[in-house]
Amino acid sequence: MEKILEGVISSAIYGLLGIILMGIGFLVVKLVAPFSIKKEIEVDQNTSLGIIIAGVIIGISIIVASAIVSIENKVVVQTGQAKTQVSNTK
Repeated sequence: MEKILEGVISSAIYGLLGIILMGIGFLVVKLVAPFSIKKEIEVDQNTSLGIIIAGVIIGISIIVASAIVSIENKVVVQTGQAKTQVSNTK
């Protein structure tokens, strides 16, 4: 039961961290864009910009997910919980 609770807590923390980092990434894209993203998508109905922004968000989410998985793997290895399996292939 303790491991389940630990997993739920770490998932919630990493999920919140991922959402915060996604928001920061989108704000950076919004600040860098030389035009109003909201106006272009909502008022001018610029579908191609919506697709581009969706691609940027997916890219940022992949990067954030990879960073979180890498952090989780390092924590597991440092605490000694890593299970290693050695196979002899001939």
